[in-house]
Amino acid sequence: MSIYYRITIACLLLVFLSMGAFGYISNQAGERMLDQSVDKHLNAVATNQQDRIISVIHAWKDRVALIASRTQLRLSLKSYIIHKDPDSLQKINSIIRDAVNSVTKVQSIQLKEIGGRFITQTAPNQASKISAELPLTDKSQTDILLKMITRDLNGGLYIHIDAPMILAGEQIGVMVVTLSADELLHSTQNYTGMGISGETLLLTTNQAGQTVYITPLRYPEHSKKKPETDTFPLTNGSLLAKAAEHHSEEIIRLSDYRDTDVMATSRYLEALNWTIIVKVDQDEVMLPMRHYQRLLVIAAFILGMIAIVIGLALARAISSPIVRLAADSQRIRLGEHQLRAKVCPAQAKELNELARSFNNLAENLLTTNNELEEKVAERTQELQELNETLEQRVTARTFDLQRANREIQETLEDLRRTQNELVESEKMAALGGLVAGVAHEINTPLGIAVTGTSHLNEYVQEIHQKTSSGKLTRNELADFIEDANQTTDLMSTQLRQASMLISNFKEIAVDQSNPDYRTISVKEYLSKIVATMQPNFKKTPHSISVDIEQDLYLITCPGALAQVLTILITNCLTHAFHHSDIANGQVTISAQRDNETSLILVADNGTGISPENLPKLFDPFFTTRRGEGGSGLGLSIAHNIVKDILHGKIRCESQLGQGTTFIITLPEKPA
Repeated sequence: MSIYYRITIACLLLVFLSMGAFGYISNQAGERMLDQSVDKHLNAVATNQQDRIISVIHAWKDRVALIASRTQLRLSLKSYIIHKDPDSLQKINSIIRDAVNSVTKVQSIQLKEIGGRFITQTAPNQASKISAELPLTDKSQTDILLKMITRDLNGGLYIHIDAPMILAGEQIGVMVVTLSADELLHSTQNYTGMGISGETLLLTTNQAGQTVYITPLRYPEHSKKKPETDTFPLTNGSLLAKAAEHHSEEIIRLSDYRDTDVMATSRYLEALNWTIIVKVDQDEVMLPMRHYQRLLVIAAFILGMIAIVIGLALARAISSPIVRLAADSQRIRLGEHQLRAKVCPAQAKELNELARSFNNLAENLLTTNNELEEKVAERTQELQELNETLEQRVTARTFDLQRANREIQETLEDLRRTQNELVESEKMAALGGLVAGVAHEINTPLGIAVTGTSHLNEYVQEIHQKTSSGKLTRNELADFIEDANQTTDLMSTQLRQASMLISNFKEIAVDQSNPDYRTISVKEYLSKIVATMQPNFKKTPHSISVDIEQDLYLITCPGALAQVLTILITNCLTHAFHHSDIANGQVTISAQRDNETSLILVADNGTGISPENLPKLFDPFFTTRRGEGGSGLGLSIAHNIVKDILHGKIRCESQLGQGTTFIITLPEKPA
């Protein structure tokens, strides 16, 4: 973004931020002052309306008290109630007609006995004209009570007031006076000082607990719910009704019957359960603020235009010398090395300083360029000399690299050959141990068979001599036959055991020398492997067993499997039980089916393996008994056989002091 736009935008932001801060502060102050003014004004109007309505109510009660206090009327009423004479009734009618004509706003008067029985009333009968009525609750301490407000078909409003008729301290009847409520209407419809939208609402609660209007609305045509002809308009549930229930004298903001936002305050007449609400539209109240806000927007626009002009002029004054300096630098780059910027006294001091710095920089660049050219010439000469000897160095380095590479290859081949020899040596050592154990195991039954043969041969020679000499007795012959049977049975048993060991060893040896894939019974084959390994356990207090609940069949390479199990069983004797505190070690070989794979488990209850050694267990040459006969190749060979020949997986689970389990996972069919 160019400097023109940057400075112009900065000026605009400065103006708008200043105007925004000023507008916000002044707007907040104006709103507070306006709220205070409205609060004071509405409360003054509400108090004035409250005083007017109270005055009207007092005037009503004074008029009714004036009529009820006429002595002649009370005497005539007492006489009529006792004697029922027509003259007394005629005098009563004359008095109440005179009261209707002489007392202001009185429309009709009705007399009743204490029990409520009708006595008389003036004409015309207003009851025939009633279109709506509202019973009132008057809790005042006076005997004269407001009982009901009615509306006639023409919209006229009337108040019905009950007054007791008392003579000599005794109530003899009840007077019901109906007065025109024009004064109440005039009081609530006096909008002086309330503006265009101001309104006074008079509300109370009817017998059903609903909040209703007592006087007509100023804008009934805008009411969301039009009043019906036979009832007062209900406002129960509206915000105005809720405001009336709280009897708050503070300024509140709410929506009125027109669904218009207003500001209002209220006064509560507890004796009558009337609520006076004085309200005015918020739009009318906020009109001066909106006018002020429009003025602020106009002022901000004008100041913004001025800021743009000033910003452009300021940007031009700053950027023009800089643009000239940029053009001079471009010309210097193109070859005019002696060109320098002009220092003008009319320019700002800072711009002149920039021009001087630019000239100094140009001088320094020219000097530096000359020095660099000299250094480049020197380096070029050095490079030419270096280039002449580079080919010789490359040839010598190439020869050294080739020789080092041959040495590395020879060393690698030696390492591979040594590793293979160690692996084969480990295999032969395992096989040699197996042969030695089997040979020792076969030696025992063969020795017993040889001894039995010698014994039987001696016994036969002795019997032969006695037979030749005729000295053989029946008992000696019977003893010979019994002894011969026992000897031949013992020899047969020992020779069968030797034959079974030789057969198992032969099968396993053939499998290892000729590895091929065939179907085997896992339980039967593992039992043969355990039988060939059994001699290794006879010299120890430990034991080995096969625990397979059901017979499993598996297509695999039996010789490779035998090699792996031989290594694992030998590993148990070498590592798991090498501590003297393990008296009765137990090696258990088990197998089970898991979906499409078979699991062969070799578990022992030995010393276990530490967690830090578990990840390195199948690494070549890793052993925990270095120098004690361990080569570190056994488990590595077992891992390679399982992976490469049996196409399976082998893993180890172990905890110190809780034994070790090797788990071999073999596929159902090799890939």
